[in-house]
Amino acid sequence: MTWYIDQGPDSDVIISSRVRLARNLTTYPFPHKMDANQAKQAGEEIESAFFGDNQLMRKQYLALDLDSLSDEDRMSLAEKHLISDQLAKGGSGHRLIISRDEALSIMINEEDHIRIQSMSAGLALENAYQSAAEISLIMENKLALAYSDKYGFLTACPTNTGTGMRASVMAHLPGMSMAGGLKNIVESLSKLGFAVRGYFGEGSKSQGHLYQISNQLTLGFSEEDLISDLKRIVQQLTEQERQLRRELYKHRGLAIEDKIMRSYGVLKHSRVISAEEAMSLLSDIRLGIALGLIHGVNASDINRLYAHLGPAGIQKMNGRPMSAEERDVSRAEMIRQTL
Repeated sequence: MTWYIDQGPDSDVIISSRVRLARNLTTYPFPHKMDANQAKQAGEEIESAFFGDNQLMRKQYLALDLDSLSDEDRMSLAEKHLISDQLAKGGSGHRLIISRDEALSIMINEEDHIRIQSMSAGLALENAYQSAAEISLIMENKLALAYSDKYGFLTACPTNTGTGMRASVMAHLPGMSMAGGLKNIVESLSKLGFAVRGYFGEGSKSQGHLYQISNQLTLGFSEEDLISDLKRIVQQLTEQERQLRRELYKHRGLAIEDKIMRSYGVLKHSRVISAEEAMSLLSDIRLGIALGLIHGVNASDINRLYAHLGPAGIQKMNGRPMSAEERDVSRAEMIRQTL
């Protein structure tokens, strides 16, 4: 099963875990300083180092020249969080190596020469880190990577220097949002060195009460310490979210149940729906599943919809460019069939 459809530990609150490792070659300028020829050469070196003569790797992973893909294909990858928005925009030497199950990807010539990304369902940061670290070792053994004994791995953005690691989880926090305590949580986490961002990361807003929570510090810390600290904070947030859900349902049960069932009814019968409205209503369905109010639909069904309801995902599913209205009609049909 594709990782983003599966359910992992604590998946009633934590949808997924992600670890990114940034690495750079010593033989080239950072990507924003490279010309087209340098970007092409760097990409070929990285791809060659990863695959070598290993035929098994070539069966397990796909190598993609992103400039050869359509805009819809690139944006579909971004909507599923498999590549960044920056890489989806295309550019000289932009490449992607991705596993068949889409759990592991290597973004080439994004902000850094190499960005290894590992994804796992639920709260599974250690698993995600282990997979990313294994790929990093392959690169370290075959390529001259920019590393300082004093500072650690050198990166295009100074805030990533050190481990070069960004670990994050995607959390569903309707309890905190409805209870009005999310602002205080965000401020507290920021003081502790963690960032809370929207559904698509930095600069994006929350959709459907979904938030990315990640470490902000890397310099002077080990990968294990960063993973441990983030996991500890996320486990505390998870318990707090569950408690708030129980309290809200205890004191406002009828209103909560009515909101969930109205959303369920709209999604089961709508003929036209935008991605933003769908995300909002699906959040209510996910909460209803967690509270035991909705049966016959599980969180995996909702995860599948999250992955495909964006504009690019809808067009890719239909195999053609579509107007906004056509996408809204097709999205509504997909949701009806799933529910």
